[in-house]
Amino acid sequence: MTKKTMLVRLSVLLVVGFVGLGVSGCMTAAPTTDEVTMTIEGSGVSSSQRTDVTPAEKAYYSATEFYRVRELGKAIENFEKARELDPSYVDPLYGLGRIYLVDTQEFQKALEMYELARDRAPNDSYSHASLAYAYFVMGRYQESVDTYVEAVQLDPDDADAFLNLGYAYEKMEMDLAAIEAYRRAQELMPDDTRGSQSLAHLYYRAGIYDQAITAYEKVRVRGAASAYTLSTLGFLYMKIGDLEMAENLFLSVLQQTPGDVASRANLAGVYRDQGKYLKTVEQYELLLENRPDDVSYLLALADAYNEAGQYASAITTAKRVLVLRSGSGSAYLAWAKALEKQGDYEGAIARLKQAKGDPEWRSHALGEIERQLQLIEIREQKEARERWNQG
Repeated sequence: MTKKTMLVRLSVLLVVGFVGLGVSGCMTAAPTTDEVTMTIEGSGVSSSQRTDVTPAEKAYYSATEFYRVRELGKAIENFEKARELDPSYVDPLYGLGRIYLVDTQEFQKALEMYELARDRAPNDSYSHASLAYAYFVMGRYQESVDTYVEAVQLDPDDADAFLNLGYAYEKMEMDLAAIEAYRRAQELMPDDTRGSQSLAHLYYRAGIYDQAITAYEKVRVRGAASAYTLSTLGFLYMKIGDLEMAENLFLSVLQQTPGDVASRANLAGVYRDQGKYLKTVEQYELLLENRPDDVSYLLALADAYNEAGQYASAITTAKRVLVLRSGSGSAYLAWAKALEKQGDYEGAIARLKQAKGDPEWRSHALGEIERQLQLIEIREQKEARERWNQG
C-alpha cells in the first residue's frame, strides 16, 4: 500500500470508517468532530492542502464532509459519484457501508458494499474486518468469525480484529476460542482494558474466579474500572473468602454511587459473614429506605436483627412481611427464631406450626418443631434438677 493510500485510508477510518465493538458487544461511539478534524489536518491529506487530488477523491472528501454534518443523502450521492469516477477506488465503499449499516440500517446494501470492498482488496485485513463487522451486526456470527479469522491471518497484529473476533466467538458460545482471541488482543494492546474486561467476564461466567479477579484487577489498576466492574470484583473476592478486600471495594463503590443496590446488598452479606451484625442491620435498613416493600430485604433484615439480638425488631419486621405476603413461611421462621432466642419455645412452636402451612418450608418447619420440643424437654429436666438440688 502506498503512503498516499495509507493516508487516505486513515481519513476513512476516522470519518466514516469501521466502528469497533464495546466490551458488552455494542458499538462504541464514533470519534468526535474535533478528533476527526485534528487528525485529518495533521495527516497532510486535506483536499485544500493537496495539489494532486483526483476528481474521485474530491467527491469522496465532499461525501465525508456531508456525512460529518449528517446530510446523509448528499453523502451517499458523493460517495457514489466517487465510485463512478474511479471504479477501483475502494474507500467510498467503506463510507457507503457505514451509512447503510449504522445510520439507515439497510443491511443488505451495507453487506453489498463491504463484500465489494473485500473483493477489490482481498489482501487488505481492513476490508475483511469491515465485512466481518457487518456480518456480526446482522447476526451472522459464523460468517463473522470466519471473516475475522481471515483478517487476523492477513494482519496478525490487528488487536481490534482479535477483540471483535472474541465477541463473535462469544455469540456462538465458543468461550474457549473467545478467551484465546481476547488474550491475543490483550497482548497486542496491554494498555487497552477492553481485552482484560472481556476476559474477566468470561472467567467469571465460567466460575474461574481467581483468573477473573486477575483480569479485573488489570482494569482497576489502570483506573478504567466502572462501578459495575468494582462491584463485580468485590463479589468475586467474597467468593474466594477475602471479605476485607470485598468490603473495601463495595465501600468505594457506595462512596461514589450511594444508590448502588447490588453493592449495598453485597456489603450487607460481607458484614453478615464477618459476624458484624449491627453493620448488617444498618445496610439492610438503608436498602429498605428506598424499597420499603422488598420482601427479600425485609426477611434478610429480620434475620440480621435476630443475629444482633434485637428480637423485638425481628418480630416487627416479620410481621411487616406477613402483611405483604400472607402465610410466608420465612417470616414465621424468623418470628419463631426471635421467640426461641428469648426462651419462649412454646411461642416458637406456635409460629412454626403456621410456617408449615407454606409448602416451601413445611419440611424445615417440622424439623424445627421437633427441635423446640427437645429444648422444652431439656429446660424441664434442668428445672427438675434445680428443684431436686433445692431439696
